[in-house]
Amino acid sequence: MITDVFEGEYGLEGSFDWELFGEVIEVQLYDGADIEYAEKCAESLQNLPEETVQAIWEAAKRYCLYFIDICGDEWDDWNEMSIDVTEDMPAEEIKTEIYPSVLIVDKPEGDGIGFHLECGCTWEVEHGLEITILDGKLVYLGPFESCGAWDNFPPDKVWNFVNDVDRTGIV
Repeated sequence: MITDVFEGEYGLEGSFDWELFGEVIEVQLYDGADIEYAEKCAESLQNLPEETVQAIWEAAKRYCLYFIDICGDEWDDWNEMSIDVTEDMPAEEIKTEIYPSVLIVDKPEGDGIGFHLECGCTWEVEHGLEITILDGKLVYLGPFESCGAWDNFPPDKVWNFVNDVDRTGIV
């Protein structure tokens, strides 16, 4: 699954064709992660359960709507999205505004399969988007914070858009 593997500055690197997006993305292995484990991560990513894929779309839509809300009137000045994101739109439409670039594989901390992805998104070009998966379940989606799969993800953390919590009053 991972092709064009070479030794990079920080460890092994390669390429992976993520069918969900129809994109070839970079793969980076850190902290001594080995290629066998990275292959398991790539396989897990390629075969995400449908409920996880839907959770990604829902969380990304929440993230986008929040960002639009905090931008207020300025949003219209720099909005470059190809779609109008609304509460009523099907969440999977947000896919056209997400641009995955790197599958990040850290050394595992236990028996599970965990990884995170660095992505761009048209609504938040400065901080982008990060998707973190542990054992086929979405555990983090929000601005890129380099959230490894074994990090702590409390259910009330407002910057984790997996959590459907009240975000009024935060900026």
